[in-house]
Amino acid sequence: MTQKEYIENIKNRQLNSDKEFILDSLTGAIDRLQKAFPRYGSFLMEFVQNADDAKSETLTIEILEDTVKITNNGNPFSEEDVKSICKVGRSSKTPKDYIGYLGVGFKAVFFISECPQIYSGGYQFKFDKSAWEDPEHTPWQIIPLWVDTPTVDIDNNKTNFILPIKTHDLLVKLREEVKPEHLNNRILLFLRNIKEIEIKDANQHLTRRFTKSEVSKTSDYEIYQIQEYENETLKTQDHWLIFRTICNVPPDVKNDYVTKEWEREIVEKREVLVAFKLDDENNLIKEKKALLILEFLVSYH
Repeated sequence: MTQKEYIENIKNRQLNSDKEFILDSLTGAIDRLQKAFPRYGSFLMEFVQNADDAKSETLTIEILEDTVKITNNGNPFSEEDVKSICKVGRSSKTPKDYIGYLGVGFKAVFFISECPQIYSGGYQFKFDKSAWEDPEHTPWQIIPLWVDTPTVDIDNNKTNFILPIKTHDLLVKLREEVKPEHLNNRILLFLRNIKEIEIKDANQHLTRRFTKSEVSKTSDYEIYQIQEYENETLKTQDHWLIFRTICNVPPDVKNDYVTKEWEREIVEKREVLVAFKLDDENNLIKEKKALLILEFLVSYH
């Protein structure tokens, strides 16, 4: 079965479901789900997590005139990935091995886009609200449609997400979400694979790029250099001391009701990572925003 045939097969199976009860109920459930995400920029963190889970080393967020383009060089989409993204609350990932695994993260994108497109591993498809006569009663967010010709230039060697934004006001809000106070270089410290994130804004003629490189590593600690560039000019360069350890999940945590409800009871071990900022002489610097680092660690690991 070709990639196009696979997409068509999923679409037909979805449409052959009971329209009055199954499809209509799914439409309502997805609508409530996407409204549960707290911020307009929540979808950005989902793309960061998914890229890291796909073992990508780079992530690029490009804001065009009315579109956001996100690319990574991680593992390309497989049949299982396509199947998962066309479901609700079902993922090909497991909580033992990945940051994101609940199968709902991508749905955050529908808060800002009504026609997201995906190009990866030979798959090229979209979810398009305007393609349906009765989108209010059709779960268009999980019915894939094959795309013959991309609407913008894509890199066939990478995974590309093309997100036409609903309104100009949303685009303005997204520009706020990619500013340093919301998306800063410290995120690299707690990602397993991503070493570079680049944010391009064609309208503002602005490019922010932050990179992570290993300075030294022992059995006890690691030191990384985080650099941030603005339009290729180095703006900041910091060193961070990292301590990490693998901890067994306590039995009372594994057996806790909430843990089981969130399907975390199969997790046996978890990595704990703490970062300390260093000065030029490798002395510790007191950080006023240390709590924010802890919050990120708790939320995403």
